[in-house]
This record gives sequence, C-alpha cells and structure tokens, in this order.
Amino acid sequence: MDPFVRHLILQGQQLDHVRVKKTELVRTEMWTKLSAVFANYDLLMCPTQAVPALAANHQNDDKSFTINGKPVDAYLAWALTYPFNLLSQLPVLTVPSGVSSSGVPTGLQIVGKPYHDEAVFSAAKTFEAVAPWAQRHPNL
Repeated sequence: MDPFVRHLILQGQQLDHVRVKKTELVRTEMWTKLSAVFANYDLLMCPTQAVPALAANHQNDDKSFTINGKPVDAYLAWALTYPFNLLSQLPVLTVPSGVSSSGVPTGLQIVGKPYHDEAVFSAAKTFEAVAPWAQRHPNL
C-alpha cells in the first residue's frame, strides 16, 4: 500500500466520533461559504499546489517543511485540492499551466458548480488550446 494512503487510514482511525462530527460541521461551513461564491461565478481557477513540486523523497511527517520560509504542515499544507475533494459534489480537474522557475511543471485547478461537469471540461479544453503546456517538454 502507498505510504501516503496508509498515513491517511491511520489518521482516520485515530479520530473519535466527536472529532468526526466537528469535521462534518466544518465541511458544511466550507460548503456554505463556497456556494455563496458560486452564486456569482461559474468556475474557480486556482493553483493545484502551493509549491511547484515536492521533492521525490518528501515525507509527510517532515517537521522542517516550509513554504516561503514559514513552517507548515508537510502533510497537506502544499495541496490545494483537498477543500474541493471534501465537498465532493464539485467537479474539479487539473490542467498543466506552465513551468516553475526551477523547471518543474505547474498545474491549474478548475472547479465548477455541482453537477456542472461540462463547464469544467469546456474551460479545460479552452485553456489547453490557448496554453498548450502539455505539449512542451523540458530539455533533458
């Protein structure tokens, strides 16, 4: 089993019913706030990660992990996908968006309203047509 998946399972097993209920309340609050955003916008476009790429040997329990020089949780602080994954009714995908200053690929996350999958796919198709990053490869 993948170590990251194992870590998720172990974390979940340590939660008691009170913590699970509190988490459900947070998820409801997130959905309430996000639904207000979708009242005015059809799509959200945001980075997929807070950092260009993680090191191949990244450890989720790394206590020295930083972003912009500030210590953060190495487990999820870099991933910007989980808020949308938690809300689960939102169609979301990632398209290549460029290359960082260090030469690694970056991603653009496109999030749609619930059940508006077609709008997300259409936006991704349009973005890839005008910014065909997937066809570009680094010089090795």
